[in-house]
Amino acid sequence: MTGNLAIDLVISLVGIMVLVGISYLLGAMRSVIITSDAALDRLAFDEPDFRPGFSMIGEDGKAAAIIAADDRETAVVFAVGDGVATRRFRHGAVSLEKHGAVIEFVLNEPSKRAVQLRAADSQVAEEWLLRLAGPRL
Repeated sequence: MTGNLAIDLVISLVGIMVLVGISYLLGAMRSVIITSDAALDRLAFDEPDFRPGFSMIGEDGKAAAIIAADDRETAVVFAVGDGVATRRFRHGAVSLEKHGAVIEFVLNEPSKRAVQLRAADSQVAEEWLLRLAGPRL
């Protein structure tokens, strides 16, 4: 170190910024894309008793929602870093919010607060939201 606190801090900050930049670039080059086949394969692996029905794949490839054939449950498959995760829940158990063309599943879990599913436009998001809300009793 140089002995000058200001210079030492600047050197440290520049070093941290370089490491964060390298980490970002490496992560950005290996990001996961969720396709219909990938979502169904992962769902079959994680939830073998789940029978898929209607599915929605996000426009950005970061999430998919699959409604069960019996229309009682939904599974969400989403990208997490370089991997893929799945959450399964009954209709009404998870809060749904619509923000323009994005449907947000509010999971309120410590590891994942929410999953965003991006539709092509606001109208498609509204149609998906109605399907995800489940059947009216």
